[in-house]
Amino acid sequence: MKVRLIQVIFLLIAYSSAIDAQKIWTLEACVQRAIEKSLQAQNGDLLLRSSEIDIRQGRHARYPNLSAGANIGWNFGRTIDPTSNQFITETFFNNGLSLSSNVVLYNGNKINNSIRQAEANNKAALKDLEQIKRDISLNVASIYLNILFAKENLANAQRQLDLTKEQKNMIQKQITVGNLPENDILDVEAQIAMNEQTVTENKNLLDMQLLSLKQIMMLDIDDTIDVVVPEGIQVTTDPDLVTFDELFMNAERNQAALQADEMRIRSAELGQKLATADYLPSLFAGGQLRSNYSNKGFVIDGYNPVVVEQDIIFNGQQATIGIPQNVPVLKEQPYFDQINQNLSYGIGISASIPIYNNYSAKLGVQRAKLNLERAQLAYDQTRETLKITVGQAYADAKAAKRRFMAAQKTSETQTVVYENALRKFNAGNINVFELNRMKTSMESAETNFLIAKYDYIFRSRVLDFYMGKPIQLN
Repeated sequence: MKVRLIQVIFLLIAYSSAIDAQKIWTLEACVQRAIEKSLQAQNGDLLLRSSEIDIRQGRHARYPNLSAGANIGWNFGRTIDPTSNQFITETFFNNGLSLSSNVVLYNGNKINNSIRQAEANNKAALKDLEQIKRDISLNVASIYLNILFAKENLANAQRQLDLTKEQKNMIQKQITVGNLPENDILDVEAQIAMNEQTVTENKNLLDMQLLSLKQIMMLDIDDTIDVVVPEGIQVTTDPDLVTFDELFMNAERNQAALQADEMRIRSAELGQKLATADYLPSLFAGGQLRSNYSNKGFVIDGYNPVVVEQDIIFNGQQATIGIPQNVPVLKEQPYFDQINQNLSYGIGISASIPIYNNYSAKLGVQRAKLNLERAQLAYDQTRETLKITVGQAYADAKAAKRRFMAAQKTSETQTVVYENALRKFNAGNINVFELNRMKTSMESAETNFLIAKYDYIFRSRVLDFYMGKPIQLN
């Protein structure tokens, strides 16, 4: 009894784990996950953060800098004592301290233009990241629609299989009562085998599309996932209700890649101004505070009275006299007393006027002009590519709509034809071969209708993409 209870508990745990492991994903959740895990999006985010650092660095260039310095050394032989400015011929230890600051007063407006250039590069990086996210959204939507198509196509194949099995039962009843020969059942059994093969192929197609979704979201291959099937997917942008000029105008306004190239043109223009500023003089202001210490620095610590004898000649006779003097008593001056006593400071203004710099300024301006031309060409190329892509998407959407309308009409017609054929078969007016032919035509029409339906939905979402609309299914 205990063993059976334990088995039941383990089965319940395994069942609940299997349920938890299968997550049902919406399109929005798939897009968010794919963007979060995209290495391309992560790299774009790094470039964006790097451009933000450039802006902060440019803004701080307006402020004065501040630096401190220190030196320690031993001197040998004849040299100048930095604390007394006297020549000495002794070995001594010295220590110097300094504090300096400088600020740019004028440098051809380089600082302001550098900040504006960094801001333009930041906006370009932001638009690049936005374009990456939009591209990922469109790719995920494409895979998501492929999964919805595979699921509906699989359900359609299963319905066709069930219909063929019902047809087999109906024919079997006709054979039993003697209205049909036994060989007629063989055609239906062959049709069942073909329908089962179609079901298997559609299952494989669904698994492959789910695998593609897991890969773009960077999920584990062994994860079991499914997607939410929205009700009533609508076409939000009818290609027959929008003109190419309107579509392209919206694409120009909403495509982040084109806006990023515009920002790069602005950055290149500012780069040309920065290069031209190398011809102009620069003006700086600065100040310095410094002091020194030496172990040969002494101070007077009192006096010792002494009598200094001096031989003199007085009235032709030699005599010795004593001259009283005060001899100073020296002691080593403390470290901080010397630092305070030797303290000096100053402020000043300096200018730098370029006269000849080995053509670096001239070549820098030429290089900046080439960068501007490259940026303009990149923008023109992006715009022309966008125009071609939008034109192709517009034509594809119009063609997809026509295919969808034709496939829908064909599917409805073939369904009516099969229903009529089924009534004729029951009345004994057509044989099994004719019935199977009509059924095959209906199944082919249904499959083509599904293909055309989802192709039209996807093409309309591409138009939404260029119109700047969010990628949604309902």
